[in-house]
Amino acid sequence: MNKLVSYFLPKYYQKSLLLKPNLSPALKQYLLKPLVHKKTRIQDIEFLVLDFETTGLNPSKEKIISMGYTVIKDLHLLAASSGHLLINPKQSLTEENVSIHQLTDDDLRQGVGLKYAMEQLFIEMCNRVVIVHFDNIEKRFINCACQKLYQINHLPIMMIDTLKIENRKMMNTQGYIRPDSLRLFSLRKRYNLPRYKAHNAMQDAISTAELFLAQVSHMGDSNSIELDDLI
Repeated sequence: MNKLVSYFLPKYYQKSLLLKPNLSPALKQYLLKPLVHKKTRIQDIEFLVLDFETTGLNPSKEKIISMGYTVIKDLHLLAASSGHLLINPKQSLTEENVSIHQLTDDDLRQGVGLKYAMEQLFIEMCNRVVIVHFDNIEKRFINCACQKLYQINHLPIMMIDTLKIENRKMMNTQGYIRPDSLRLFSLRKRYNLPRYKAHNAMQDAISTAELFLAQVSHMGDSNSIELDDLI
């Protein structure tokens, strides 16, 4: 129900969330700002490109262990605005986690707590549209964290998924999608973007930002593209 109200009545839903008693200042500030209108031209939007590294895919059981982000403004990547946070999961990593993410228990013991990380995320998301690759991860882990910390099941976010952009394009042009063709590294190769080292949250965020800009450049005149065309 909250998801439907958020979709059809976003302003009402945001106002209702502001009545909750345990909101942090950063979350309040985020909720006080209306989401970017869907008819806004993308060249007029500031984007936050986000990536999480997690211990697994199930947000009710697994933890976020790092968060990386960068910013796109005027359809240009602002590399100097990139950031990376290690997040202490308060549990031991598996060998598979260490192998994939190249992070150890010692690394993450120096990380920040989940609440601090979410506070930083709210600050970065304010007045921006979020871009991710495969929103099933970031969206679900954000909502799970908000439920745990603030008893909010569904945080209103305007989010673009570069995977879904390409999925629609492939279905329209090819009518089918090859296995693994929508992975981030596969799509970067498709757009002649250089190879990158995966499974570092900030590097993945920058790589997603570059992919998004490449996708937009292949759509024609960016002056005519509105946010609604991409979500």
